[in-house]
Amino acid sequence: MTPAVLVAVLSLGQPDAAFRDGLDLRADAAVARPKFVEAAKGYDAAWQAGERTPAAATNRARAHALAGDLPGAIAAVHAGLRLAPYDADLLRDLDTLRDAVEYPQAVRPARPGGLRARVSPWDVLAFAALAAVLAGVGLARRFTTRDGWAVPLAAVGGVGLLIAAIAGWQLAREERREIDKPVLVVVRDTTPRKGNGDTYPGLTEWKLPRGGEVRELHRRGGWVQAELANGVVGWLPETAVIQP
Repeated sequence: MTPAVLVAVLSLGQPDAAFRDGLDLRADAAVARPKFVEAAKGYDAAWQAGERTPAAATNRARAHALAGDLPGAIAAVHAGLRLAPYDADLLRDLDTLRDAVEYPQAVRPARPGGLRARVSPWDVLAFAALAAVLAGVGLARRFTTRDGWAVPLAAVGGVGLLIAAIAGWQLAREERREIDKPVLVVVRDTTPRKGNGDTYPGLTEWKLPRGGEVRELHRRGGWVQAELANGVVGWLPETAVIQP
């Protein structure tokens, strides 16, 4: 932890305590919100300091949401999903937060799917280890005691290793897509444009809403070329988006 981050964390106090205080005061939103703002800042500082777990991302996102910062909350969820794309709490929170975004027409992103949202790399590794044991035992028995079940057992282990290899390849492929086309969150209602400048005409008749999500394709001259959920590609000012 750098000295600057350490000072920030210490000066903000304990974000968990501020979050609990906000919950205790939630009957009066005007009084509770500053507590949630304080908690969100504390969680942000802790995240930057290296406290990065799915639980930390969940707390951070919920504090931002209760502080009234919808884009910050969605960005926090995505930051957590980069670490654990299979985490049920983060996926559920993302669905809930998206319900608060006033998406026009059919540009609400789909729920994260693919293999990454269902299994973790550790699941694949454990499955591969089990398959390797089965294959190893089967082959060993085949060449020693020649038990009748040795060959089927080795075959099962071999098939398991093949499945694990395919799953690992798919996980890597999906992770590559997340790296190549990272999620950006819109911080204010913004009109996608046909080029990287205010002089270009709007791409749509509607604006991307605050809290909306897009995929970054390219940056040029202070603008971001972004892909919307419906596949439309337009340009947004860099100041209109944040990256988790």
